[in-house]
Parts: sequence; C-alpha cells; structure tokens
Amino acid sequence: MGRGHSVMLVEDEPMIALMVADMVEAQGYCVAGVFRANGEALAFLRTHRPYLAIVDFALRDGAAEPLAKKFKETGTPFCVISGYDRSVAGPLFDDVGWLDKPFSQDQLCSALRACVKERSRLDVHV
Repeated sequence: MGRGHSVMLVEDEPMIALMVADMVEAQGYCVAGVFRANGEALAFLRTHRPYLAIVDFALRDGAAEPLAKKFKETGTPFCVISGYDRSVAGPLFDDVGWLDKPFSQDQLCSALRACVKERSRLDVHV
C-alpha cells in the first residue's frame, strides 16, 4: 500500500511508537522519523515534508494543535491516534481521522488509506 512513501510519526510513548512504526512499515511505508513532542516535530518540518503523518493528540509539550496547523498549511494529510476522546480536540481536528487507543492494524490501515486519498486529492489541485 505505501510504496515507500514517508510517514512522520509523532508519539511520546516509546512502546506505542515502536508498535505503530512496525504497523506502518508492514504496509510498505518508510517511517520518516519518530518524534515525541511538537517542538521536535516542527523542527523536522522546517526542512522535510513527509507524505503523511500520524500524530498522538497529547504530547510531552502539549496538545498537537501546532502540528495540525502546520500540516494543514503544507497540505500534509495526517491522522490522530489518542487515548483521549475526540471531544477534547477543537475544530482544527474535525476533518481528521481519529483512532482511539488501542487500535488494530486494520483500523490504522483504513486511516492511512484515507490519508493517501486526501493526498491524491491535494496533489491534483496543486
């Protein structure tokens, strides 16, 4: 499915990050990097543009709103994985796939497919 496209992973729990990275790679994607905080991820985004991203909502340095804004500015599709209910997120996340932890490989695959579909739609309009 991933054909080697890069996926940025932002998750502050090491075991969850490892599990999700394995799931992503099993789908043929390349993990562009694993980041634990908004600041680290935003620094990476200054010089890189991943094909898609998977972001935990609650990170070491706060909610992932700065990342959501950046992804929307750059047209980078992303989905959220979280132990928090979607109701804690503001309207910035209304049109974003949201996976409740724990989630299955199939659920992650569906979210990645939705991101790829969004990416294809965005690429046509560029």
